[in-house]
Amino acid sequence: MTDAQVRPFRWALFGTGAVSRKFALDIKAADMDLACVASRNPDKAARFARDLGVTEAASDYAAALKADVDAVYVATPAALHEEHARMAIAAGKPVLVEKPMATDAASAARIAEAAQKAGVFAMEALWTRFQPLPNLVQSRIAAGDLGEIRGFEARFMAPNIPDAGVSLFDPVRGGGALLHRGIYPLSMAQFLLGPIAETQTMARIGETGVDEDSVLTLRHSSDAISTIRAGLRTVGPDQSVVYGTKGTLYIYGPIWRPTKAVLHRIHPAPVTQGGKRRLEAFRESRAGLRMSGVLQQIKGVTGRRAQVLKAPFEGNGYRYEALAVRDAVRTGQMTEPRMTPADSIEVLRVIDTARAAWGVA
Repeated sequence: MTDAQVRPFRWALFGTGAVSRKFALDIKAADMDLACVASRNPDKAARFARDLGVTEAASDYAAALKADVDAVYVATPAALHEEHARMAIAAGKPVLVEKPMATDAASAARIAEAAQKAGVFAMEALWTRFQPLPNLVQSRIAAGDLGEIRGFEARFMAPNIPDAGVSLFDPVRGGGALLHRGIYPLSMAQFLLGPIAETQTMARIGETGVDEDSVLTLRHSSDAISTIRAGLRTVGPDQSVVYGTKGTLYIYGPIWRPTKAVLHRIHPAPVTQGGKRRLEAFRESRAGLRMSGVLQQIKGVTGRRAQVLKAPFEGNGYRYEALAVRDAVRTGQMTEPRMTPADSIEVLRVIDTARAAWGVA
């Protein structure tokens, strides 16, 4: 075993925002080291290092790449992701790039090409794909527990006050509901149902020029259909659903960090022509409808056809993507199969297609 395998995996962080802090706290709890942090503001880097026990606060991003680290986590604004990821790759450092990998597919493709040419690991930090529950759901789908998968629906909606001064509402800095929020359900649809073959979309563009509400309908290569919704001005339920011919799987909790899934078995019935008139009349009567409601309540209480799937995460959930990078780098892999650069590029192509349809650059 080499010295690099004995010592804790060492990270350099680009960016000192809220996501960097969450990432830093969880990787420390998972026995990885924070060796260096960099920011466009050196004072912020120094304060971050002091607060979170980072060994070194670099004077700038270039200086951070000279530190003795095993990988770089890029959590700067999305418009800077390509520049900073390619800086790390040019320095020979494996890189984990916070979602979105870039603001468009062409930029993500340039990151992937640079990594491939340099022989350096690169991955988008779509952390949900590495958490235990989504992986359990994917394994149950692969095992055929839901039968043939026919559809998926999910959303990420949260209310904010429009402010052109923040990146979320700034088109120049890659703002918009779909890129910042819809990317989670969109990426999950790809993760669970496979490649995307066709996209249809609608959006409402706000005063600052970004999509504040957007909807995608996707046809996957398997012919399954997904419906994705993202919003910046209103809230939606924290639930997503996978539809199969043998079962329906409800996933509870926010799409970016789900907490529980419940599998309901279904038993398709043959379509009958006509039927006994008396039975049909009873079913549609007040008494028949009341009885039907009672039976549905009993099924809900007994849960005979429901199976709860639990796979709790440790810490705040960020460690799983970091551990995936560690393991891939230590075993000499250039990509991680759960989140390849090709996956990231495909998702961004869907977003590019949607934006083009809306007339948004």
